[in-house]
Amino acid sequence: MISEPELVGEDEPFGVAEIPGPRTELNAEPETVGTDDTPRLRRPPLKAGLWVLSGAVAASALWAGGLYVYERPDPDVGAYRTSRNLCVETDLKALFTALGEVETPTPTGREHEGMDVASCWITLRDSTRKQSPESMPASAFLTYTLHKKTDPGPEFEASVGSQTTALFGGETVVKLERAQGVGERAFFVQAEGDDSPVLHVLDGQAVLTLGVMAGSSPGPDGQEAPTDLSGIKPLMIQDMRDLMAKLQS
Repeated sequence: MISEPELVGEDEPFGVAEIPGPRTELNAEPETVGTDDTPRLRRPPLKAGLWVLSGAVAASALWAGGLYVYERPDPDVGAYRTSRNLCVETDLKALFTALGEVETPTPTGREHEGMDVASCWITLRDSTRKQSPESMPASAFLTYTLHKKTDPGPEFEASVGSQTTALFGGETVVKLERAQGVGERAFFVQAEGDDSPVLHVLDGQAVLTLGVMAGSSPGPDGQEAPTDLSGIKPLMIQDMRDLMAKLQS
């Protein structure tokens, strides 16, 4: 059976459908949309001539509405700008201190009239630790999407869970934890039984992701042991805030 994503500290599963509401303040809960069951009076049928006039008015209204939607201005992206090399934009100072030197940065990117997307994949090798042929360095990945046509806010929380499920597999239980002090809204996401956290941040028209993947190296007994990622979340928030500041400069 496919397990549904879960919210950390909540009784309800992540998969429970929610009705998107207006954009809220930082970490505010969405408002509940009420229902109106009040019966409405039926109008008497229109005469034949009025049906024609009514249809013409409705068609004109739809045509005008279509023009309005087509000509409405694009949303304001604020101070955020396009990144042509996300690996250059960030040095991950906090993660560097904890996990090791940044190596082999690999940037990708694409610009489009609807949205600009940039990403960076790096390894973090601790040169002070003993290595073996089986050792693997820790790694990190960054993504940055600047939405220039639509508002990413209403779908942000739903997309966070679905992306993680797709990354780890459909049967993976995904847990979400609100992240404080970064962006307009943010979550840490982890697959159950996995120590590698992913930080998702919404800030205006920008959506950013920072994930850290544990590596391995020989432990005191000579056996390969996974990278210790305890206490890594505050460092991820610090590096994410630094990156967001650069993308607005």
